[in-house]
Amino acid sequence: MKVQKYLRAIGFVAAFAVAGLAQAGVVAVSVDSSANSIGGGVAKDSGIVLEAGQYVKVDVDASQLWNFSHGDSWYDTNANGKTEPGWVMTALNPDGTYFTGVIGSLVGQIGNGNFFTIGTHWEGAANASGKLSLHYWDSDAWNNIGSVKASVTVPEPASMILLALGLLALAGIRRRA
Repeated sequence: MKVQKYLRAIGFVAAFAVAGLAQAGVVAVSVDSSANSIGGGVAKDSGIVLEAGQYVKVDVDASQLWNFSHGDSWYDTNANGKTEPGWVMTALNPDGTYFTGVIGSLVGQIGNGNFFTIGTHWEGAANASGKLSLHYWDSDAWNNIGSVKASVTVPEPASMILLALGLLALAGIRRRA
């Protein structure tokens, strides 16, 4: 009986150790201000498929700059866009509502869901199911220069399952003790 208890405890510890090693996957996605502009470019496919409600996090180094006017430094922005008042653009969402984003900002869309501002940091639940697409938010792609690298983090489902198994094992050990 004591041997079974120790074997269960070892199994529990092993499950937690493996769950601790399985970390969230991070994917680096380069978004080009011209090629991936909402105004004349195509969305950047991140290659990441999400389910509605699934947690996702996107980070961009604030020191990375892109430009929406031929390289004139006054129009340099990071992924947060041109933050002075008035530098916004509105577009129609797939559900018929309107989205207003800051010009020069990084904007996301999941599947056929609504647009959402990412900027230099965004994390939360996916608003739809489908592939995560990234856009440079402005009205004309032809005069844009530069790109930013977005780091997209999505928890690995395997680590969540292993954690749940470890917790179930612990509950079983406590019940029999």
